[in-house]
Amino acid sequence: MAGGKLMDSKEYKVTKANAYNGWDPLKQVILGNVFEPEFFEDIGDPKLRDLLQQILYETHEDLNNIKKTLEDLGVDVVQPPRNTIAQFAATDNSKEFTSIAAAADGGQIQGMPKPCLMPRDYYITLGNEICFGGYMYAESDAHYLFKPGVVDYWEDKPYEFWAPYITRVGNRLIIDQEACPDLSELILERYPIFEGANVVIGGHNDGTFNLPKPGLVVCTPYVDKNIFKNTLPGWDILQIEDPNIMHWGMNESWAEERIITRGRWWHPEAKSNPEFVKFVDSWLNEWVGFAEESIFEVNMFSINEETILSLNYQREVHNKLKQYNIEPIYCRFRHRNFWDGGLHCLTLDTVREGGMQDYFK
Repeated sequence: MAGGKLMDSKEYKVTKANAYNGWDPLKQVILGNVFEPEFFEDIGDPKLRDLLQQILYETHEDLNNIKKTLEDLGVDVVQPPRNTIAQFAATDNSKEFTSIAAAADGGQIQGMPKPCLMPRDYYITLGNEICFGGYMYAESDAHYLFKPGVVDYWEDKPYEFWAPYITRVGNRLIIDQEACPDLSELILERYPIFEGANVVIGGHNDGTFNLPKPGLVVCTPYVDKNIFKNTLPGWDILQIEDPNIMHWGMNESWAEERIITRGRWWHPEAKSNPEFVKFVDSWLNEWVGFAEESIFEVNMFSINEETILSLNYQREVHNKLKQYNIEPIYCRFRHRNFWDGGLHCLTLDTVREGGMQDYFK
């Protein structure tokens, strides 16, 4: 909703959907975006202002490099405009966002709305339709980006859910049941072309396991790999054995620093800048996640069965991918432990080649 006006129908960026898994050749993807550095221009403390603006500037820089990597691989990249919140509504400055935050909470400001950095949290492409989970601020203001009929907004659903509770495997959907015990029943009733295979993880699937290609699972050390015996029978399972936090870009003092931010986010300035910590916890509470439990080696994004994008090199994962003829490409995202998101979170695959297959015959 740039400038408060819907774009002309000829300008829709996403006009169709097609994806039954996460590894067929990628043709189109939505890449997240964040606010302009000028968003923080009104902050009086120059040190705090410069630090916050630096985060946004470097995030834009890294997103531009990720976009170029995708385009060099032949992928059509669609981005929401900058200054777009999670509900795909755009505005011009922080004062408008302050008004939005206050109005949403009866006049009591509880923090700034979350940028539309991780479209994967709210949407998942199921075959030729994009399902909208409807979590957080997101509603139907995405009409300027999606052609009508492409997204199933499912206005009569009984509750909201995070889209990463669902993972596509051809004609099968792996659905996490811990947070929403009847989610599988609801999804399969809504999309009867799929069958279900349920797991109990208690979080976003893409923060726990990844399916780079048929027959291979990469999973974190804190998940019981036996859960995949029924959901993905016969598949090879690579369980990360050494999730050293040094791989995450955090330094040796993380054990001490995690107390300061309660393990939710990390930035090298947090330890020495209490005003920065106070501002993030007071105003940017929705921007951060829970970095302490995130292992982004599993939060990868496949371009096809032979190519996968990752934010981080980890030798055991790298070597195993090579054994399966998968070439990892590493992208820089300096503030991933502030935003708490990997490459899978930052993207939404809208169009892939191929159609529905049964990988379990």
